[in-house]
Amino acid sequence: MTVVLVALVLFPATLFGYQAVRTRAAGVRVIDVVARVPELGGFSPDRLQLRAGETVRLRLSSPDVVHGLTIPGLGVDVGEIYPGKVVEVDITPQKAGRYAFACTRWCGADHWRMRGVIEVAPADGAPGDGDETQPEAQEPLFQRLGLDIDAPRHAARDLPAEKPSAARGASLGAPLPAELADPGRRRALSPVEGFQLLRNSPETGRLDDQTLWDTVAWAWLRDATPQDRTRAVSLYARDCAACHGPDGKGDGPAGVDLPGMQKMRPEMPAGPADLTDPAHMLAASDALLQGKILRGGMGTGMPEFGSLYTDEEFWAMVAYVRSFLLND
Repeated sequence: MTVVLVALVLFPATLFGYQAVRTRAAGVRVIDVVARVPELGGFSPDRLQLRAGETVRLRLSSPDVVHGLTIPGLGVDVGEIYPGKVVEVDITPQKAGRYAFACTRWCGADHWRMRGVIEVAPADGAPGDGDETQPEAQEPLFQRLGLDIDAPRHAARDLPAEKPSAARGASLGAPLPAELADPGRRRALSPVEGFQLLRNSPETGRLDDQTLWDTVAWAWLRDATPQDRTRAVSLYARDCAACHGPDGKGDGPAGVDLPGMQKMRPEMPAGPADLTDPAHMLAASDALLQGKILRGGMGTGMPEFGSLYTDEEFWAMVAYVRSFLLND
């Protein structure tokens, strides 16, 4: 009986008391966050409330499968949260705002729905917390252009005979029209529109179609740095490959039962978009792809990533998606 009493009562009580003392000594508030597969509730709690400058220790645990945690706005990326283990991470948000967090490990068919938010209120009495307002974030390009990203679009007909090469395009040294030389203006155009611009230009109109397409590949991929590509490869593997497939063919196992665009357009195939389909992808502008990634697909099963990516990561992902049809 004595052994049972120690095991069931005294030992847990001692452990709890030690943890409480350690927490108070560290001067932090502890929040227990349990990660479950999305079908059983996902993160609990999935909404945390903090104050700017407050240090909080998140105690992360999982009762079922391996999960992960990322809080991009706070620079936090926890590796694995193994069942039966506790992972602790301290966070001290310095600015008021909303910070999304998400699971980073494939944990089930609805893994992409496993999200949460940290709401950070201004620190009491902090300078500038009064009536001063935060500058508004600039609208994403697809909204500034007024694009309806769900509207039906015609498939392109002027398609390359073989996969265009940015390296070949760069070696030609062909002059780019201003619309393609400026990244801001080029993002409003589709590669097919870029091809047509080059075809109608007196400086490049004499070139054959494949050479023009090589120039298009160069124009679209030349601004992406090796660091951009490395980051995009990692994000694609984490967030996209399970549905769109590792090679972008729309054949990922998690996308098998998704409706895709079929809900809005019955003639469309079910499931995730095939990112290697030149007729549709080369007819889409970078701004349109940004909108799809940022907002997600209404009714298609694709979640939004607007709360998880920086602006630079959006454009890096767009360039990576382009690489399924355009060679470096």
